[in-house]
Amino acid sequence: MNDLDLAGLVPECLGRLSAYVPPGGDYPVRLDANEYPHPPDPAIQEEIRRALESVPLNRYPDPASRALRSAFADRFGCPVEAIMAGNGSDELISLLIWTLRGGQGGGPPAIVVHTPTFAMYRLTALAAGYEVVEVPLGGDLEPDMEAALKAIREKRPNIVFLSNPNNPTGTFYSREQVDAMARATRGLVVVDEAYGDYSGEASWVPESASRGNLAVLRTLSKVGGAALRCGFLVAPAGLLREVNKIRPPFNLSRHTQVAGEIFLRHYDLVGPRVAAVVRERDRLARELEKSGGRVFPSRGNFFLMQCDGREEELSRFLQEGGIVVKFLARLPVTGDALRITAGAPEENDLLIRRFREFLSEGGTDAKG
Repeated sequence: MNDLDLAGLVPECLGRLSAYVPPGGDYPVRLDANEYPHPPDPAIQEEIRRALESVPLNRYPDPASRALRSAFADRFGCPVEAIMAGNGSDELISLLIWTLRGGQGGGPPAIVVHTPTFAMYRLTALAAGYEVVEVPLGGDLEPDMEAALKAIREKRPNIVFLSNPNNPTGTFYSREQVDAMARATRGLVVVDEAYGDYSGEASWVPESASRGNLAVLRTLSKVGGAALRCGFLVAPAGLLREVNKIRPPFNLSRHTQVAGEIFLRHYDLVGPRVAAVVRERDRLARELEKSGGRVFPSRGNFFLMQCDGREEELSRFLQEGGIVVKFLARLPVTGDALRITAGAPEENDLLIRRFREFLSEGGTDAKG
């Protein structure tokens, strides 16, 4: 029997990449994955539990996720036919990238992203043979619109990805900025609203189906439904017809469809809980900054923080005490930084105490 010739079978663009490794490990306090810090309302959990008991395990799920999509349409105010459900936003990002690979100028297809941003845009595009055009955010982590529009005009990208609010910086793109980028390209502009509930701004969903080259991504992952892996793409019907050609026929389990539908029907409970997380985010940021950290403004449920070049050391110190945050090495624009998710009040209090201990043990004077 011959050995598998991976070098000859795996394309060069994939061989050069490293896998995206999500956070793992068992820690008492997890502030590294931008998850919502509390379980859903007990009434929602009980309704989901009862509904899942009657799921027939021997039958395939609805391939079109019709009830789930209808619940999303009712909640966000858009036509059902403009919605595709996916196994989290990640699957939908991948489907868009693999669908829109046509060449516009003889060279490889291209995407434009602002950096730093969500790693899966770049990773998936490179694996599919795209050129990834990176436009660094400004020094204040605000969009550099002049550079962005220049890149769009010159590179003629197939897709412009906008994480809004942006992970990991918390940057928010205004409606005027999104409009300007959509007008500048014949390609698709994707507004990824994974953290949209925390922004305090209206969603693009209600108008995206009627906008010629605008699509919106939403997910339940950041508002209490991370385990469901339930995402949504809202886009013009013509684009969805093409994406559907490569979408797996049963891409969402019946369990996810049933639980996601119930979650969406009770979405009015999300707003007050999101507001509480935003208050905790702002309190945590103030306390860490008063104690000696440099905190960047954010419109998500997280923020970036720096600590006088000791970010990796601080990450290890916190981890040894049972608190895990996301250490990001050599980010564009900022360099090393920590991305910290706003947790429950008691988790945030523990982080504040441990941060002050770190500064004290390291001989750094606290501010304030």
